[in-house]
Amino acid sequence: MASNMFFIGSRSKGEKRKRVVLTLTQKIDICRRLEKGENRNVLMKEFNVGSSTIYDIKAQKEQLLKFVSSSETSKAVEKRRTLHKPKLEQLDSLLYEWFSLKRSEGAPISGPMLTEKAKDFYKQMDLTEPCAFSAGWLSCFKLRHGIRKLDVPAEIKSADHEAAEKYCVFFNKLVAEHDLSPDQIYNADKTGLFWRCLPNSALAGAGESSAAGFKQNKDRITVLTCANAGGTHKVKLLVVGKCNRPRAFKGITHLPVVYKAQSNAWMNKGIFYDWFHHVFVPSVKEHFRKIGKPQESKAILLLDHCQAHPPECELVSGNIFTIFLPANVTSLIQPMGQGIIQNMKCYYRRDFLRKLINHEGTIQNFQSLYNIKDAVFNVACAWNSVKSKTLRNAWRNLWPSVMFAEGSSDEGDLEGFNVKRRKNTIAQILEVVKDAPSTDPVNKLEGSEIEEWVEADKEVEHVFNDAEIIKCVVNPEKSKVTEKDSEEEDFSEEKKISWASAASHIDNFIKFAERQSCYSAQEVMQLHIIHSDFMQKKQAASRQADIRDFFKKASRACHKASTESVPSPSPSTSAVDVDGSEALKDPQVPLGSSKRQ
Repeated sequence: MASNMFFIGSRSKGEKRKRVVLTLTQKIDICRRLEKGENRNVLMKEFNVGSSTIYDIKAQKEQLLKFVSSSETSKAVEKRRTLHKPKLEQLDSLLYEWFSLKRSEGAPISGPMLTEKAKDFYKQMDLTEPCAFSAGWLSCFKLRHGIRKLDVPAEIKSADHEAAEKYCVFFNKLVAEHDLSPDQIYNADKTGLFWRCLPNSALAGAGESSAAGFKQNKDRITVLTCANAGGTHKVKLLVVGKCNRPRAFKGITHLPVVYKAQSNAWMNKGIFYDWFHHVFVPSVKEHFRKIGKPQESKAILLLDHCQAHPPECELVSGNIFTIFLPANVTSLIQPMGQGIIQNMKCYYRRDFLRKLINHEGTIQNFQSLYNIKDAVFNVACAWNSVKSKTLRNAWRNLWPSVMFAEGSSDEGDLEGFNVKRRKNTIAQILEVVKDAPSTDPVNKLEGSEIEEWVEADKEVEHVFNDAEIIKCVVNPEKSKVTEKDSEEEDFSEEKKISWASAASHIDNFIKFAERQSCYSAQEVMQLHIIHSDFMQKKQAASRQADIRDFFKKASRACHKASTESVPSPSPSTSAVDVDGSEALKDPQVPLGSSKRQ
């Protein structure tokens, strides 16, 4: 009551307060100040609004933040005052999704192009509600989505380096203000991987390319990599495949990756949201616990602008939040794109080639037997092989001080890092090639062919067509993979290995390692420790099996006894008295009594 009297007293008697419509920027400012605990009455006076307006703004907080984070520029939001939805909401969402995709590709979009595309989607969706795609409609669309201008200047690419420098200044200032260490800054990026792809010349040597209908195997999975700037924490890989429950995973208790399914094996917002909250956040907190940091310490995840990423406001958990890199500087400063992903792929190709060389069958036979389980274990090993120094060096463009702080690099290392790393990884693969028999087509591979093979999936980036965009926006449930989905029909189920057989193989391997100079005394000792642990688990499994067998036998015995004691279904001519004696069913002798002579 007192607060109302204050505002009434601040105006002339009988004077009405002018109607004030706040901009979205002002509303967000109010939300943030309320969050900090600022007095509501102070805000009412400053913005000249009533208490009901403040309550309404507070209730709209999530919608406001979501809109601003998805807007192209913060300046465009300054003029916008409402969050009114359009009449054709699905068409509006569809058109903005298409616009965002084209913008991410760097394609120039004009007003007439946007209008024509809206008309095209209108027809494809079979809409009947009238809509005039006028200049006013276009203006409202741009205002609604915070689009400042449509045309992208042709010289925008030349400004990338300048924009990157500005962002680096902003980033370093952010790090200093929040006193963040390299352990608290992460970057994640996805990549496509042709997991069964072979060098073309190797296939040609095996007679594959001359076969009718030859086509290079491009079975693809999407892999999400994530690590911190200090190189001290690599988050478990996220792998997206086409099959919900691949038959190759049958019986596998633990996977070295987080596996998700999507009908086209592409990342989407739902999968990424789930990964952020249920994989990334717990993993970061666990890492903080291990290094002695409070689990509520701040952490930042840097991401590129991508259709598969939800807005920033949805990727927040406590003190762990997300920052998107500007679209026009990603290729220059995003750490994962500065050699980390390529390094992982080189290790994957190397191990893939090593398995091919050691395979006793044909190349075609190897390709058919190499399944998705082999691929996820192989890519996990490749990720594990990426060194901490490689992870740190990849931040050289965005945060050079990370490298110098470690004392592991100088300016010369920065300049030659990409070249040296590339040569080293190609050289490692060529060393594997030399181990192939002289008659094997793999033995003929050269450095240039290896480079081409390593980069076979470098530019794999899915560009959604109109039908897929409509499906994602209008029928998002249809893109999900059903439980019935399984892997390719050519998968042959592996034979189950018994404890006894596994014990024999471990014994043989230890005997082999003990006689090889390439295994150190420490490695041989580790094998003996594994063997000891294995025998303990084998004994425990044997006891459990004995207990299960005992209960099965007891259950069968009880069942047999119960079936034998069941009386015959034929009519009975006697009754049993309470003392166990029988009494004939004589009408003159009541049941429960004995007929004695």
